[in-house]
Amino acid sequence: MEIEGRAIVVSGGGSGIGRAAVLALAGRGAKVIVADLDETGGRQTVDLAGAKGGVAVFRHCDVTRTEDLAGAFACAFEHFGRLDVAFNNAGIGGEDLFADDPGDWAKVIDIDLTAVIDATRIAVREMRRSGRGGVIINTASMGGLLPMAGSPVYAAAKAGVVNFTRSLAYLAEEANIRVNAICPSFTDTPLVRRSGDEHVEEMGRMVGGILLPEDIAAGVVDLIEDDSRFGAVMRVTVRGGRDFAREVRPY
Repeated sequence: MEIEGRAIVVSGGGSGIGRAAVLALAGRGAKVIVADLDETGGRQTVDLAGAKGGVAVFRHCDVTRTEDLAGAFACAFEHFGRLDVAFNNAGIGGEDLFADDPGDWAKVIDIDLTAVIDATRIAVREMRRSGRGGVIINTASMGGLLPMAGSPVYAAAKAGVVNFTRSLAYLAEEANIRVNAICPSFTDTPLVRRSGDEHVEEMGRMVGGILLPEDIAAGVVDLIEDDSRFGAVMRVTVRGGRDFAREVRPY
């Protein structure tokens, strides 16, 4: 799919990977809905896109609310008259499950898995209704392909995104809707930096380096433009660059 002129919804577009994707897509002529709970960050992304000559509109969106997700996709039709791509990217970090206060681990499932399923469901319905097909990209993680002893719920949520995405490969033939997942390794984002610079540097040493959000945005561009990919799982790592996990054919 050519990116120029396409209407794209990016959740979590207010910072990090989402912001980098918005800027990359708007820079290629896409019209982007920046869907985020963080209004300040979301509007900053819109301004950055506009400064580069891109077209972007902010939409407040809590991805755990179905009505907000539906509103973000409706916003694409309202402003641009179409919906071509959904990048379901919003997510949060892991948890300390066995600590005295394990945090709201259920929220990790709600945002990192349930919201991705809900957003995909809504986007597919809208794309089927338009009859033009489309592309859906779901942000997973290398933690969805490998164990994460420190964040088992996060790993479980991202593994769910991977298998959910693979299970929708049939939509390419049935409705001309390509659903793919992207699995970044450790990426330098504001969310990650909340754990402290020392922790970030330590994790970078453990995994062989730290990716930049722009590295992931380049993968998103590839997945949109490559019409041969559906049900695919793109890995993005420092050592391996962009490649694909072994394809798994549905029963």
